[in-house]
Amino acid sequence: MTIAESRILEQISQLSQNVSYEIKSLNDQINGLKVDINGIKVQLNDSLKQVAPISANHAETLENNDKPLNLAKDSILQAIGQLLVNFTKQFHNISTASAQRFATLEHRLDRLPEDTGVYFMQPDPGTNFTFEVSRDWTNNHGFGGNWIVFQRQFNGSVNFFRNWTEYKRGFGELRGEHWLGLDKLHAIVSTRQHELLIVMEDFDGVVAYAHYDDFSIGGESEKYVLKTVGQYTGTAGDSFSRHKDERFSTYDQDNDKHDSNCAKWVSGAWWFYKCHHRFVQ
Repeated sequence: MTIAESRILEQISQLSQNVSYEIKSLNDQINGLKVDINGIKVQLNDSLKQVAPISANHAETLENNDKPLNLAKDSILQAIGQLLVNFTKQFHNISTASAQRFATLEHRLDRLPEDTGVYFMQPDPGTNFTFEVSRDWTNNHGFGGNWIVFQRQFNGSVNFFRNWTEYKRGFGELRGEHWLGLDKLHAIVSTRQHELLIVMEDFDGVVAYAHYDDFSIGGESEKYVLKTVGQYTGTAGDSFSRHKDERFSTYDQDNDKHDSNCAKWVSGAWWFYKCHHRFVQ
């Protein structure tokens, strides 16, 4: 979900709250009106009860006395009827305006372009683990769009010689150089099968890529072990497959099979073996 989408959804949520508030306010007014009507009925009944039974020779006098009372009653009922009409119109106007605003927001949401940018993710709807990711919608080397970028380096502005906690949580700027975070990466690839695309470009502008069709890693208790990589295609050569089954290493957590600390040696972090066949930092 893009930031623009999130803002529109926030507007929809706010609009829904406003409509609920308006409906509640109208209901409160209608309930108050009902109380007033009931009060008026009680007063009218009390007034009628005060008129004692009289003999036939007083009928004309009673009829004359009832006329003002009947006129008042008719006037009150007319006023109540008009109030109900006004409430109905007001409720209809609110409903119509809200429906139009909902339609406008939904139209804007439908027309948002699918483009590279920062999106919100919730890989597993059953958990509250949500976060932002950089998403690339370009058709990279014919493999389609919708790529989640978990590592980006291009100008050396971010130091990648970091400790275990930083690689676990992530660092950098999603719109620039960054490492997404191993916890987030594990949450993403644990939901279903994912592909891995490594794209490299040298200072002369020559681009090479390596594509793997089944990429997955373990959780922190497994040291984020590289579980699968799948089949390779590309122009960069396949040297990442040899890192399968290797655990992730940083300078303060040496999980590689070399006698020395590979992370310190290369000033980075990776799924090292002895030390690496493919290292893209």
